Amino acid sequence: MLTFEDLVKKLRKELRDNYQAVGDSMIAGNAKDYEQYKYMLGQAHAYQSMDQALTDILNQNDKKEKQDERKADNVIEFERSSED
Repeated sequence: MLTFEDLVKKLRKELRDNYQAVGDSMIAGNAKDYEQYKYMLGQAHAYQSMDQALTDILNQNDKKEKQDERKADNVIEFERSSED
């Protein structure tokens, strides 16, 4: 089964691969005209933005899990004797 973290990591990898492909294409001069160059630049910005959003979501999830762990660690259990 795919966990939340695995899904986000796979999506981020796909976004980074697409970003790299657009960048390589731009560097190679594959834009036919300025309009296509601007379009490719927009794609690159969109990939970066989505990757950053997923990174933020993943970090928030990790932060929440750590807070939950700390709360669980702060619990002190007192044993009661049968005389109480």
